[in-house]
Amino acid sequence: MTRAKEADFDAVSPAERVRAWRRAAPGFLQRQAKTARQLRHGWAHSRQVGFVFGCQRSGTKMVMRVLDRSPDIRIFHENHASAFQDFQLRSDRTIRALVALNPAPVQVFKPICDSQEADRLLARFPRVRGAWVYRHFDDVANSAVAKWGEHQRDLVEALVKGDAERWGWRTARIPESVRADLRAVYRADLSPAEGAMLFWFARNSFFFELGLDQHPRMTLVRYADLVQQPESAFDALFSHLGADFSPDFIDKVRADSIGRSDPPQASPQIRALCQSLMDRLDAWTPADRPAGDLSSLLMLIDTLGTGGAERYAVTVCNWLDAQGVAVTIASSGGEQVPDLAPGVQHVELPLRQVRGGALPRAARSVRALIDQTQPDAIVSNSLAVTLIARAAQLGRAVPVVNVAHGWPEDRYRQVAPLMRAATRVVAVSPDVKRKLVAAGLPQDRCAVVFNGVDCSNLGRRSDPQRAHARQVMGAGSGEILVAVVGRLEAQKAHQNVIFVAESTRESHPSLRFAIVGDGSREAALAALIAERGVADRVRLVGLRSDVADLLGSADLYLNCSDWEGMPLTTIEAMASGLPVVATRTEGSAQLLNDASGIVVPVGDAEAMAQALGRLAEDADLRQRMGAAARQRALRDFSHDRMVRELVAVIADARRA
Repeated sequence: MTRAKEADFDAVSPAERVRAWRRAAPGFLQRQAKTARQLRHGWAHSRQVGFVFGCQRSGTKMVMRVLDRSPDIRIFHENHASAFQDFQLRSDRTIRALVALNPAPVQVFKPICDSQEADRLLARFPRVRGAWVYRHFDDVANSAVAKWGEHQRDLVEALVKGDAERWGWRTARIPESVRADLRAVYRADLSPAEGAMLFWFARNSFFFELGLDQHPRMTLVRYADLVQQPESAFDALFSHLGADFSPDFIDKVRADSIGRSDPPQASPQIRALCQSLMDRLDAWTPADRPAGDLSSLLMLIDTLGTGGAERYAVTVCNWLDAQGVAVTIASSGGEQVPDLAPGVQHVELPLRQVRGGALPRAARSVRALIDQTQPDAIVSNSLAVTLIARAAQLGRAVPVVNVAHGWPEDRYRQVAPLMRAATRVVAVSPDVKRKLVAAGLPQDRCAVVFNGVDCSNLGRRSDPQRAHARQVMGAGSGEILVAVVGRLEAQKAHQNVIFVAESTRESHPSLRFAIVGDGSREAALAALIAERGVADRVRLVGLRSDVADLLGSADLYLNCSDWEGMPLTTIEAMASGLPVVATRTEGSAQLLNDASGIVVPVGDAEAMAQALGRLAEDADLRQRMGAAARQRALRDFSHDRMVRELVAVIADARRA
């Protein structure tokens, strides 16, 4: 306490102090009782955090008071010392610690003095949802002048004259375009009310200048709606913040706070500038939400190793996270965990081996995770984790969508009946669905959603990047390089690459082959390469993190698998502009046509050799096929299309 405050305190009579304490006591006791009741939630659950932004005097205090009426919400005003210092948020570490220490399922902070940092805060807290509250500039200006007098006029003058640094957050990050608008209407004899109106303009411009109008985790809240249509407006706000709403919360909301005083006097230019922003705010509509009303998802997969199903899971999680969905993925770990977006929560669970007594243990772990995250749906990526998800909730409370990535031919009759444990099944190709239905899965429970990949980083590479990648893969500038990407397992049948290299030694000596990946067959393949004498033509490159560069630097792509669902690596090769030779596995007919690739029988190394030889001899054909393959991949097999269609299946499962 400062000496001035100590003097003021000493000047208050004991009787006045008692009366002040009596006035404060009920509110204090209510807050303590609410905190005690929230202890029933415990700490083993996820918390939804919200930030309330806007311009000062816009009604955010009223918003926080209504939110505080909810028994499940913990609020932090900007004068809350544990969360704020000088009205600004404390460190990210402190905020995260506060959230972890409080048992309330929904916790809302009001960083009103950090509104100019809203975009950065949303990036640093990737699971937070934000709300920007705005109020008519006349009411804000009247309230601001009554509270602060000429202060905001001084701030506008500093912005116009380039002397903004000394005012800290009040004038920070104001873009030059907004300063130019202020300069265009500024006068030396600006009134305090006009200064407050222009400060309103500068602060609320951040909603558009920071891209918050397009952010999937932001919403815009109109003060007039909150007080004139409180039930619908607050219901929407509570829903956005992840809390239940009751009309009892708004019994003290009054509409008479609008237009309480006459509009302040202001120049036509200033009024027109503010009105233009007001019109823009009033006209705002939420950005397209490709994820619909999906707000929380739990992804289950055995591992996050190097396989295609694992990459599929990572792609879906990252896309949904970017759309504002709270995503949790559980796996036994693996190389692709670092590829998850910062906002995706990874939980390591024992899901790799679930036979015998391991299944009940895994089910208990998943049940605890469901209780913690409260997902709208569960997406599983193998039959085993589908059974775990179902065993974890025998009441079928949360729908389970199983993504069927494909199996060897003789496995379908075993897995199809067990797939009934899922609410819906997504087959990654028509062939996978046909085989599942033929083996006993009801047709109306299964939908086809073609695989897709993120094509944004895929394409042709040029030197020096290209030269380096080709050197890694064992090919010079004048040689024809065939890339093969996949786990070194029996399914991928990499021995065919070696047989093709041997058979084309004389007919096409310029062909070189690079096998990218690792796995249990690495030693056996290395031995076969040496035995067939093709070490100068075939290189085992190993597991790489720069696959996009390797594909973009190759000339041809070969998929020689014995079975697939719909291979992601083939789609990546197509998006990289490579003509493709692929075996006739599930999904190949949908991926390739005569213009973009050549399909050959499974296990037929001679047919593979002939197709690659034909392409090696014709540079124009390679160029045409590569261009057609890239166009087809970008148009039909993007991850954006894939996840949107998956979301539609999830929505259907939630209605079932």
